This record gives sequence, C-alpha cells and structure tokens, in this order.
Amino acid sequence: MKKIFTKAMIPALLVVGSLGVGATVVTVPAFASTKTAAVAAKTYSGTVKTANTVKDSFTLTVGTTTYTVHYSAKTTFSKGTAANIKVGAAVSATGKLHKTLISATSISA
Repeated sequence: MKKIFTKAMIPALLVVGSLGVGATVVTVPAFASTKTAAVAAKTYSGTVKTANTVKDSFTLTVGTTTYTVHYSAKTTFSKGTAANIKVGAAVSATGKLHKTLISATSISA
C-alpha cells in the first residue's frame, strides 16, 4: 500500500510544483526592518513660474529645478493667502516631495 501511495503522490506533487502552486518560504534577517521609511516634510523656497488657482497648484522654481506644488483646504497659509500666489512671487512651500510634486502642508506667500 505504501509503494502504491508513494508512486501516485510523487508525480502528483511534481505536477503541482510545476504549476507554481507550491508554497514559498521567505525569511527576513532579525536585524532587517520591514517598515518603510516615512518621507519627511521639507521647505522649498523659490519663485512662482506658473499659477493654476482652478486646480489649486502652481509651479515653483528653486534654483534650476521646477516643482509642481499642490495645496488644498487643509494647507495653512502664512503671510498671505492663495490669492498671493502669482507669477514671479517669492514663495516658500513646506510639504512632502514625491518625484517633482510637493504636497504642501503650509505655504508662505
């Protein structure tokens, strides 16, 4: 009975394994962190290149780099309001950077 069972199970396990249905065990070293690092908010100061008040965004040129800054009703403004964001204005935006998009938490305009 054991031989028949063994002869039947080995081919079945090979078929299941070839289909990719098997289990995979992944281990992580004890010293490795499994959490992703949080992106810290940073302040970017520059000049407004374009302004789009309909989409609550503007482009900010800092040195040779241009960022798109998005703000919302949750964004706090100091030294002005969203109406102060005009082409050529000096602005500082604090927020998290995602590639070239800054999600502003506060703006000084």
